[in-house]
Amino acid sequence: MPTKATVAVCIDAHPKTHILLRSAANKAKELGVSWAVLYVETPDHYGADNESRERILEFITIAEEMGAVVRHIEHHDILKGLTNFIKNSQVKHLIMGQSSKDGFLSELRASLAERVTRELRKHKTNVQIIPLSSRQYPSSWRDRLQLKDLKIKEIGFALLTVFAAYVISEILRENVTHIEWKVNKHNVMAFFLISSVISSLQYGLVPGLVSAIAGFFVINYFYIAPLYNFDIDHAGDGVMLCVFLISALMVSLMGAYSRATNSALIRKERRTQALYNVHKLTAQATNQQETLKILHDELTDLLEMDIAFFIPSATDPTNIELAYPLDIMLSHNDMQSLRVCWNDVRVTGLGTRNNFGSSWRFEPLVTTKKEIGVLGIKSPTHIRLDASFGRLVTALADQAASILERINLTKLMSDSRIREEREKLRAMLLSSVSHDLKTPLASIIGSMSVYQRMRKSKRLDQETADELIETTLGEAQRLDSFISNILDMTRIESGDITFDKEWIESSKPIKNVKKRLYHRLSRHTLAIDPPDHEIFVQMDKMMTEQVLQNVIDNAVKYSDTNTTINLTYGKQNKGFAYTIRDHGPGIPEDKLEAVFDKYERLKQSDSTVAGTGLGLAIAKAVMEKQGGTISVKNHPDGGAVFTLWFPKMKIPKKPKHS
Repeated sequence: MPTKATVAVCIDAHPKTHILLRSAANKAKELGVSWAVLYVETPDHYGADNESRERILEFITIAEEMGAVVRHIEHHDILKGLTNFIKNSQVKHLIMGQSSKDGFLSELRASLAERVTRELRKHKTNVQIIPLSSRQYPSSWRDRLQLKDLKIKEIGFALLTVFAAYVISEILRENVTHIEWKVNKHNVMAFFLISSVISSLQYGLVPGLVSAIAGFFVINYFYIAPLYNFDIDHAGDGVMLCVFLISALMVSLMGAYSRATNSALIRKERRTQALYNVHKLTAQATNQQETLKILHDELTDLLEMDIAFFIPSATDPTNIELAYPLDIMLSHNDMQSLRVCWNDVRVTGLGTRNNFGSSWRFEPLVTTKKEIGVLGIKSPTHIRLDASFGRLVTALADQAASILERINLTKLMSDSRIREEREKLRAMLLSSVSHDLKTPLASIIGSMSVYQRMRKSKRLDQETADELIETTLGEAQRLDSFISNILDMTRIESGDITFDKEWIESSKPIKNVKKRLYHRLSRHTLAIDPPDHEIFVQMDKMMTEQVLQNVIDNAVKYSDTNTTINLTYGKQNKGFAYTIRDHGPGIPEDKLEAVFDKYERLKQSDSTVAGTGLGLAIAKAVMEKQGGTISVKNHPDGGAVFTLWFPKMKIPKKPKHS
């Protein structure tokens, strides 16, 4: 079925296919046209592993979420199925990925993207090939053998090993005469084979080949008749020399491959350790700027190059801006390379096809969900960039993108959780205000209304008047306590409240609280058990009175009328403590710590006791601000016991009598 989309992208199970999707979406947005995702389903699809099939489904889902039209093409051959579909459709711009080629034969063979380009050359379809790095980062055969620019010392080392083999052979040939075994042209070759092994293991293939060829000529010149020239008298000697040369070449090749494999394993271990260190250090970061600083410092130390991070503008996501560090200066060519990297989601700059004359290399920071930004790396001119460096940078870019995405998601989740908790607390507080604060107001209004009506009708006697006034005062006091608790908690959390610690007589706060709670205690007995001597305690007098009031008021709420509330104070645990015990039902064991949480009463199903649930939370906050503690336990005979403990106290000395 032909598609009406102008831009299309061909996908497969490659792990980096999401880069193609982002590039196609950006291209379609730039041209103002629709885009499609093409997947050619061949018989090999059903033989693929589950991970590959799941990955394809994931990419198709992502593409649909991004607004793409998905087209399944069933054909026995990917090339023919894709080109036939394109020729019969309106696709004018096709995006394809190209993985790194692995091996000598693969480099000689054209990739699928290159063959599609040739097939559509006469068709009016522009094929854009985006290089992709495999997740396993395979090396080419050149990388595996580490064929690089030779250095003079490497060739010198190879020739030195050949010379050492010749010297050892001559010494043994001249001195070993008293045993049956003698050094001759047949076993001399072993020493020269060893020189090839040593050279290839130490410096790679080319020095090993130099050792092999030099050993060939030394053996021919010094040990094959006629001596001291390069002629060969016997065909057997020629065959022997050829066997030596082939053996030396193979030994050099295997030695170089072993060295390259070992070096690759070391680099992989270092890269893995570097990625782990980056992940470990950024795990504690709480915001994007802190994460960028850690990433910048770690990658700068690892690569020994200038590093920069670019993040899309908050006001214009299509515009990329420098995020960290802020002192980087980019030229016009650098900026052009950066914009192409961001808009086309491809690697640009130094060492790439799209270098634009830039001295920077730009790697897109992309996850399966979105584009995060761009990683910029400025390489010194004396450092040679190779495939290994490209794979390392790609791995670092993927790691940085994942870390930044995690930070962004964590922030979004945290903001959402805070909003949810704030809304929940607001709803609970409103519920309390609408019920618990309205109840004393209703009592006050009702008592005053009755008082006014009875006074006007001249039916108000003194006993009734006193009862109505007492009810009004009690409810007003309860309302004042509610409002004070709400205001105090707000001031404590905002940090607007300060604590003035002074040496206060321990009995003074009790006297003031007893007066304040006179009406609340009218149906209870407050039994006070003072110490033998007056004790001075370092405290904030006003806030301590508030704590005592809240705790005693809490005891009144949860105790039956005509019961006793015991208040004991004195020395305790090298400090001073007030102990308040009620004779109520006590506190469930699993709620002993939770009673100090804000709005804890509002979370309970039993709401028969009026209150905002802030009193004990305020008490805990005030005691901690003063360096003290508040704790609660159940009394063995029933009721709850609250203890307010202060760390600093003193007992004044009695004056001496004359």
